[in-house]
Amino acid sequence: MTRRLVLVGGGHTHALLLHAFAENPLPDTCVTLLSNVEAAPYSGMLPGHVAGLYSYDEMHIDLPALCNAAGAEFIRSEVTGFDPESRVLRNAGGTSHDLSPDFLSFNVGSVPKRKGVPGADEHAIPSKPVPDLLEGWRSLLARESPGKIAVIGGGAGGVELTLAMQSQLPKGSEFIIVHANETIMNGHNDRVAKILTRLLAERGVELLLGRRCVEVTPGRIVMEDGAEVSADTVFWVSQPSPPDWLSETGLALSEKGFLRVRPTLQTIDHPWIFAAGDVAAIEGKSLPRSGVYAVRMAKPLEANLRTSLAGESLKEYDPQERILSLIGTADEKAVASWGPLSFRSSSMWAWKDRIDRKFMQQFEEART
Repeated sequence: MTRRLVLVGGGHTHALLLHAFAENPLPDTCVTLLSNVEAAPYSGMLPGHVAGLYSYDEMHIDLPALCNAAGAEFIRSEVTGFDPESRVLRNAGGTSHDLSPDFLSFNVGSVPKRKGVPGADEHAIPSKPVPDLLEGWRSLLARESPGKIAVIGGGAGGVELTLAMQSQLPKGSEFIIVHANETIMNGHNDRVAKILTRLLAERGVELLLGRRCVEVTPGRIVMEDGAEVSADTVFWVSQPSPPDWLSETGLALSEKGFLRVRPTLQTIDHPWIFAAGDVAAIEGKSLPRSGVYAVRMAKPLEANLRTSLAGESLKEYDPQERILSLIGTADEKAVASWGPLSFRSSSMWAWKDRIDRKFMQQFEEART
């Protein structure tokens, strides 16, 4: 009997899953991928692309070609609804996908948290979805004068994006990072924060720390204390939040709205539904929403899908607690962050570049 596996979202985990299926197909299984994009961006190369170090093609995965290599069906569709009882998926245009999946997996990522901030949706450029970010970035590059640019969020994403954008704009372009915490680079050690705080100061980037943006209007942002800061362009790179439509699915969600999954990556109430990457909140684990973990979930997800289809027992995913982060500084150098250790050098960039190019190369090889 032929079963159907439906993959919702073309994130890193599902891309690697399809790569695995290209090398070792699932027996007696029809695989369908639904994605709102045909070219899936690789987050590890995104700041390098903005900094002019990688082309568009170098940082994007061709999902239809990957599906073809894996013997899977590709459907271009932005999923915005799901009913676990009828197993029907809905897209942004109101069309239903009645695919009757035997198994389903979500890898739909996250978006910057801006709900409840007036004007943020209308006047700020989000860091995700990546196509929206790149459209806003291209628009900024096309201007005769970029004006003052505000980046909301001083985590790794906001800092790396700021340095990347600044490297491509005219010298003297004004940048300000607004961050609700007292120091940047939360989740990394103090030395990482010191290295990047000093580098931002050297490059003339203003830091507004311990301040929260509560409103965005054309030409300005408003702080929680009522103070206003001028900004011609605003990029929103705050903490990740789940897609809003998940709250209407009836699936078990975490306090922050992400899909609750067991260590087997199965959702709490529906063992035939899996989730991985940013959208998954693993019970008993507190993991940063990082592309590194999305990549590392691919093998356990593949293994558990195969055992589920075979009717065998699943194994628990035991994520590594400490990961190496390599943060590019838009000058062919990178900051390494690993536990309490940190340093910045060109050799760290060369290491990061090798890792990222090797990651992307496997998808090219799958197509040949």
